[in-house]
Parts: sequence; structure tokens; C-alpha cells
Amino acid sequence: MVADARRAAASGALTLRLLVVSNGHGEDAIGARLARELLERGGAASIAALPLVGEGTPYEAVGAEVLGPRRRLPSDGLTLHHPLLAWHDLRAGLVGTTLAHATALRRARPDAVMVVGDVFAQGMASLVPARRVVVQPLVSVRLADGGASVALNRTFMERIRAPERALMRRAAERVYARDDVTAAWLRSRGVAHAVFLGNPMMDGLDGSRLPVPAHARVVALLPGSRSYAHASVRRMLDGVARLGPLHALVAWANGPVPAAHGWSVAPGDGDGVLEVWSRGGAIVWWVRGRFADVLATADAVIGTSGTAQEQAAGRGLPVVSFPVVPAYSEAFLANQRRLLGDALRVVPNDVEAIAAATAEALTDGHHRAVARREGPARMGPAGGTARIAADVAATFAAPVLNPRRSHGAP
Repeated sequence: MVADARRAAASGALTLRLLVVSNGHGEDAIGARLARELLERGGAASIAALPLVGEGTPYEAVGAEVLGPRRRLPSDGLTLHHPLLAWHDLRAGLVGTTLAHATALRRARPDAVMVVGDVFAQGMASLVPARRVVVQPLVSVRLADGGASVALNRTFMERIRAPERALMRRAAERVYARDDVTAAWLRSRGVAHAVFLGNPMMDGLDGSRLPVPAHARVVALLPGSRSYAHASVRRMLDGVARLGPLHALVAWANGPVPAAHGWSVAPGDGDGVLEVWSRGGAIVWWVRGRFADVLATADAVIGTSGTAQEQAAGRGLPVVSFPVVPAYSEAFLANQRRLLGDALRVVPNDVEAIAAATAEALTDGHHRAVARREGPARMGPAGGTARIAADVAATFAAPVLNPRRSHGAP
């Protein structure tokens, strides 16, 4: 039966109308990548997406219809990371936006749903009476290493708790875990259909080296795409300026390049390089749309972006990070440290500390060797997108085994 389903998926015989529900910037990117793969392999006839955070731009890029209200709240999806962020979101219409999302989900009539996200996304998806699979790219049992936080606001951020496991067990036909140890842990706790087929975050990262001098030391600056990126990139640049001759590549996705206080500015070459700054021996390229090339060129990374620096670590690069409170908190960084191990070094939000850690990441052979080993081991190999998409197509091509799941029963 499974073999027949795979042949149907491969032959393009499916007429599936799929809805993707996701809740986060990284989750949107994963959902869009899976959507494109499913459309290309004939695993779905049409795909719509309902992003619970942000505007769903990645889905538009792959031709998916975007449903629901498309609002970007002040926290950019980090509502529970700090009381101040929750307050700003509430004032900006969080309750109304959530209710509008719920209404859109109740009205949706897809043949099947693919959830990319945590327990909140899974709970919201339960409003849709359709078959379901879950991609959980956020939580790993590795988060329990060293004692995960027990703060109430982080209850579901650091563990797959009983309510989430119940949703997975009763309503999802397939659960795609972040890593193999988490898939095994879920199976041991009754989620028999949990599997690990690879990490979609590691796909699409085969870049080409940018034309920096071959002998240059190169640091990638990954400030992220949230509102704090302007503050964090300033701190990174102040650190870079203390390191002597090097090239820094800013992966910038936040509108116009900021004002160059204290730096000399020249125009970029038009091939994704927006501007070139210089000060002392440091040369900074502001780069847009060439993230994989930035990683392919870098020797080390300074980052304040969750997904991007996980991808950098997965490529074997040593990563230095620091908190930008309240959005990019110490608790979040402690989580990432447990996920990435010694591939990530966390330092205070202090220019001298950032500069010292970056200098070590560039020159310390042992540190670099550990990062090359630890990061890829923690993140897994590329190829997860194709494997998960093939399995999703086969799952939905096969008859439903549990009639309750065909109605999204929780």
C-alpha cells in the first residue's frame, strides 16, 4: 500500500489540496521549501499557507496562496519570550489577529494540513477538519541537556510536553522530528509515527565563494530579520573594527542599509552587494539575497539570528552570539547552546567580549575543529526537504489508517 502511494505521488496522480500552517520566520522558510518540493514532485495539486507569524513572504515566492490576516506584530513571533514583548503585542492587536487566524482556519477546506511549528501551531491546525502531518523543527530532547529552563513562559519552548504529544499521537499521521534522538524519544512515549528524515534547515546552503581576497580572514555577520537587527549589527561592527584587517559580510534582510557612522562608504557591485564600508583594516560588505554564498565564504560567524546561526553551525562554522534583550534573550541563547553544543560560544553584549571571542574563532585551531565536528553532528546532513516531501506525499496518497485522524481529531 505504501509502495502504491509512493508511485502515485511520483507519477503526479495526486489532486491534493494542501494547507500549510506555520508559526515563525524559520518555520515559514521550511514550510515554503517543502511546499515547493511537493508542487515540483506532484505531491500536491495546490498549496495554500496560513502563517501565524508575519506576512508569509516565503510562501508567495513559491507560488502558494497566503490565507488569513497578514500582520507583523512588534515581537515578530517572540510574544512569550519577555513580558514587555507580550504587552506590545497585546496593544498592537494580538488577540484580534489570533481570532482572525482561527476564523480563517475554520473556514479552510483543504484535503490535508501540514503543520510546521510547535504546540501552538498544532493546536490552531486542529481547527481544520482534515488529515494532518507535523514538522516539528524547533524542539529537541537535547534542550534538556544541562537542565532546561522551567520558567512558565518557556514551558513549551524547551520540551515536547504531554499536550503536544497528545496532539501528535491522536491527530497526526506522521511527525517529522528535528533530529534522530528526538524521534526515538517521541516513539518511546507513544508517538509511534515519529520519524527523522533530515533537517530541512540544512538544504539550499550550497553557495559559491564571494570574490574576497583568498588570503583574507572573513567573518559573516548574521543580525537576523527582526527589529533588533539594527542594534545587534551595530554591536557586531564595533567588535569587527577592533580585529584589524579582515572582511566582514553582513547578510542583510532589513530594508535599506543603516547610516554609516564612522565608516567610509562605497557603492556595491550590484550583484547582491549593496554597499562596501571600510574603517582601518576592516572591510564590510552588505549583502542581500546571497546567504548561502556568505556562509560559503566565511571562516567564522557572529550572529543574533536563531535559524541562520543554526545553519551556519551546521555548515561547520564556529559561531559567536550575544543577547539583545528583550527579544533575543539569555534564555533563548542558553537553548541554542544546548542545541549546538561547542559550535556556539555565547558572550555578554559587550564589544570587547565579542571581539575577543571572534578573534579566537578565527585563529584557534582546536575551537575551529570542534565546530567543524559538533555543528554538523547536531544539525544533521542536507536532503531532509526532499525526503520529508516524498514521505508527506506518500502519506496523503495512502488511505487513512485511523478514521479519527481524517477529521483532525485531537
